[in-house]
Amino acid sequence: MSLALLIASIPLFSQENNRLSVENAVNKALENNYGIVTVKKSLEINELNNTWGNTGALPTVSFTGTGSESWNNNNNDDYTSTSLSGSVNLNWVLFRGFGARITKQNLEKLEKMSEGNLAITVENTIVDVILAYYNILLAENNMETAEKNMNLSEDRYEQEKQRKQLGTSVTYDLLQAQNSYLEDKSNYLTAKSAYSNSKRQLNNLLAEDLNTDYIYTSSFDIASKDFDQTNLEAKMLANNNTLKNQYINLEMAKLDIKSAKSAYYPTISAGASGAYSDNEMDYETMNNMDNSSSGFNTSVNMNVSYSIYEGGSRRRALQAAKINQEISEIETKDMEQQLKNQLAQEFELYQVRQELLTLAEENLKAAELNMELSKQKFENGSINSFNYRDIQQMYSNVSMSYQNAMYNLIQSYHTLLRLTGGVIDDYNAN
Repeated sequence: MSLALLIASIPLFSQENNRLSVENAVNKALENNYGIVTVKKSLEINELNNTWGNTGALPTVSFTGTGSESWNNNNNDDYTSTSLSGSVNLNWVLFRGFGARITKQNLEKLEKMSEGNLAITVENTIVDVILAYYNILLAENNMETAEKNMNLSEDRYEQEKQRKQLGTSVTYDLLQAQNSYLEDKSNYLTAKSAYSNSKRQLNNLLAEDLNTDYIYTSSFDIASKDFDQTNLEAKMLANNNTLKNQYINLEMAKLDIKSAKSAYYPTISAGASGAYSDNEMDYETMNNMDNSSSGFNTSVNMNVSYSIYEGGSRRRALQAAKINQEISEIETKDMEQQLKNQLAQEFELYQVRQELLTLAEENLKAAELNMELSKQKFENGSINSFNYRDIQQMYSNVSMSYQNAMYNLIQSYHTLLRLTGGVIDDYNAN
């Protein structure tokens, strides 16, 4: 689906009970995001400018009309003089070294570049919204983990207080339990703040009120896919919108050379005009002196002009245009090389993060089982509070590592899509 069809097909949806899926979030951003709205306006301007009327290829027609009336008093007789005239002039530059055609091609390139800028902005917005949405889920999971640890520490703290009252625990163990509880509560408050900030970030991308609250319905997971680096590189060179815009810059540099060469050609122009005039003189008493005249005249003309010498300015302009083309070619090759390098790094990082997620998942299962067993052992006195605290912190770290591994893989996946120009197609497929 093309970019224009994607934007035009954004569904209007109602959020029952303020429920928001990742797809709904993207749709809202495509409709309301300030960056997208601004770039779309710029595209509208370039679409309006892309006409033959802005190239000088079409004739110009002008009208001039004048009218006057004067009253004259003299010794012989007073008289009134009336004069009316109007003319229509047509001017047309028939040839100026193919300049009109070159200008039209430039206007078309500018419009395509605006379309490319819109595509880049849409891709970036889709990825930013998706990552912001999953960052909320990540922050929520981290907050829940921190809350779970806080509750466990609170239970342990309460147990230690009861043991202290019964005389089965010493003050040192009670202080350790209290410190653990206060530390976990601090971590929970920090995680809660991060969760609130992540929600505000998404609302900002959606151009919503920053305090708007939703029920986030999408699950925090990803279907891991295997990519082939060679295919990804081919897609990137063909579909990366930033690279496409650079190719347009290169084409415009070539047009600048043609424009500089057009200055060596003559300019041929033609014109036509038609004029009408009417003059009347009306004497007060000497009516035999009254007179009037009117007439219509037309004319056509053709002009040929050629600048023989302009102090070498045309030659310098042509040389500068050729150098600019060389610069644009170098920049294009540099961009291709940089993107290939970035793609190779991101592809390797994606593979590593796939393996890290698998390891984190296995580690989490083991940590959950260890946590359950340790809780039972601590309650029956098989392990001391220090061992239990170590296991609790290990579980917390492993749980958060798993969530971060999931988010990192999602981030790498969408980075690869952004590099290869596949964000829009992937979004439509889902």
